[in-house]
Amino acid sequence: MPKITVILPSLNVAAYIRECLESVIGQTMTDLEILCIDAGSTDGTCEIIREYADRDSRIQLIHSDKKSYGYQINLGISLARGEYLGIVETDDCISTDMYEVLYKAAVENHLDYAKAGFYTLVTPYEGERHLLEQPLGDTGRIISSQYFEEKGLSPDIYIWNGIYKVSFLREFRIRLNESPGAAFQDCGFRYLTDMNLRRGMFLDNLCYRYRRDNANSSTYNSNFARFNLAECRYVRERMAEYGITDRARQAFMARETVMMALSPYTTFREHSQPDEAILSVLDEFREIMIGDRERGLLKQEEMVPQHWIEMRLFTEQPEAYEAYIAIKAKADYDIYDIFVREMAGKKQLVLFCTGKAARFALCLLRMNGLENIVAVCDNAREKWGGSYLGHEILPPEEAVRRYPEAHYLVANRACPEKILEQLTERGIRKENISIYRLPLNAFGSTNLFMRGL
Repeated sequence: MPKITVILPSLNVAAYIRECLESVIGQTMTDLEILCIDAGSTDGTCEIIREYADRDSRIQLIHSDKKSYGYQINLGISLARGEYLGIVETDDCISTDMYEVLYKAAVENHLDYAKAGFYTLVTPYEGERHLLEQPLGDTGRIISSQYFEEKGLSPDIYIWNGIYKVSFLREFRIRLNESPGAAFQDCGFRYLTDMNLRRGMFLDNLCYRYRRDNANSSTYNSNFARFNLAECRYVRERMAEYGITDRARQAFMARETVMMALSPYTTFREHSQPDEAILSVLDEFREIMIGDRERGLLKQEEMVPQHWIEMRLFTEQPEAYEAYIAIKAKADYDIYDIFVREMAGKKQLVLFCTGKAARFALCLLRMNGLENIVAVCDNAREKWGGSYLGHEILPPEEAVRRYPEAHYLVANRACPEKILEQLTERGIRKENISIYRLPLNAFGSTNLFMRGL
């Protein structure tokens, strides 16, 4: 029996499948079973998988007769021979030690699942890659379903950044919704695992590379509301089928339903107006929330304050909610959009510092097509002469000498005012200096503003 079965669901991902497969077969954990389950690719994906299968006996190419991400994963679960099971979406890739790290923690702690943080991955230009950190909180301790029952907001939002004990999935008959397509079908799986969890753990590692620049990703699917409603119904049907009737887990699902409906809608409203189909789905969500509240499952003291307010507006005053969310969505969007457009208007841009904030800033600018970044500088002497995403790292005085009329973007959270003073002392005008104060949010920093969605 292999230690881990890795399921790779695919459909027309020829542009990414090689990098994905290389990251899986190159794992330091070699005792793997790799199930590539394709849903009828026509772009050469299957041919590439066969090429790899001919070289590596651990790989099996399995054809799915349904174009359903949920069906593909469920097929993999039914065929899995491994002790644990992992899922890698085939436009993503993973670090070489991901499964060794997760398996070690899972076995040593007798876990139903082990999960780690991840990076968002974007490649705005050929040969250019940006990885932005998305760590998990509450790491290193044993958690159970009670952990999620006591949370106003679940921090567990993906399924591919972990491994699951196969016997645990089979014991509780945990499966994905087999709806058509490949959008949001991980929601039901995630909620069912969390509601049945006996022993789990979040690790302080960043192992998965989640691609954000695939235009076909479900992240950008305008049918988000319909898909999320289908997942909400699916989870509730499974809860009834499995006899999950205790208030704690029902309240957990009620709170998550608020998030399933309202969080993606806020993001959608940042760039689009709702049509009748979306509004109709939201009406159904509204009825579900009203029912949950009447049954005592949505209580102010158990919810994040903002979510409680938004839920009340949404259920009690729909027109007021629409007005509120339009303003909020525009404000959230403008935080990034105004900054990107302001920086685009600079003839020359110098990035000051090369730490975490600088990575987020540079990624945001490059994702939106800015090509006016002429230099990078840093006060750390040991970094001088090195390379930072294609730019030589200059001493500040050298950057000022070369680019005295450039605009300087200070991306430093520790002492930005000192750096501003340093630049003005070297002759850079204050109007030619900006301090990067945007949130270090991996998703906001990989969104498209000037290029559109």
